[in-house]
Amino acid sequence: MSRRSSSASMLVAGMFIAGGCGGAESARVDILAASSYTDVAEPLEALLEEELGLDVEFSFGSSGSFLEQIRQGAPAAVVITADSATMQRMSDAGLVDSVVSIATNELVIVAADTAAGRGIESVTDLGSSDVLVVLCASSAPCGAATDALLGGIDLDVDAASREPNVRATLTKVRLGEADAAIVYRTDALASPELRAVPIARVDNVQVISQAAAVVGREDAARVLEVFTEPAAMAILAKAGFGSP
Repeated sequence: MSRRSSSASMLVAGMFIAGGCGGAESARVDILAASSYTDVAEPLEALLEEELGLDVEFSFGSSGSFLEQIRQGAPAAVVITADSATMQRMSDAGLVDSVVSIATNELVIVAADTAAGRGIESVTDLGSSDVLVVLCASSAPCGAATDALLGGIDLDVDAASREPNVRATLTKVRLGEADAAIVYRTDALASPELRAVPIARVDNVQVISQAAAVVGREDAARVLEVFTEPAAMAILAKAGFGSP
């Protein structure tokens, strides 16, 4: 054997040994989730990575924007919406399948420690011109639920702004830029510095959060299976989500 052939053989053998000893990197799975899942992402990531051996990454936004994001090629393998209506639109468009309901949520008021905020005792107080209120945009699930709530009790609220998602709406109150907002119960629990004012159950609107596999993406079905197991349900319950 020539010296060149011998060197080439050793190089190939070395590459084989290095590849065999180095181990393969974990496959990455991207999850596009409603912003109300921000505070449970870390424990859910840890659970999924432990159970499945995957590298899991969450990204957040308004569920109302997910259909267009997936159409434009967002890398998500799994999508989690805050409500079932949004998921139905994606399903009708043929973008997702294997839809499962994973949690429920409901609306509450968060009030700041301002003169107007301290006076809020019920949802009808938001109709006062003295209260600076922010709401979710109607295109977001939290906004659609808010519109249904206010329409059901025939209450006109002159919102100072309509924010793109529930977290942006909550942030306005946290920063002192509004006296009150209507958000999900889970968001109120994540912001103990704000006073939560419950909305009467007879008037309230419950939303059903769903997860689905983006068509053609690997490992999505495995993620959905974990979401329906007791460990994931316990994480969601601790954050204030209800059972589906």
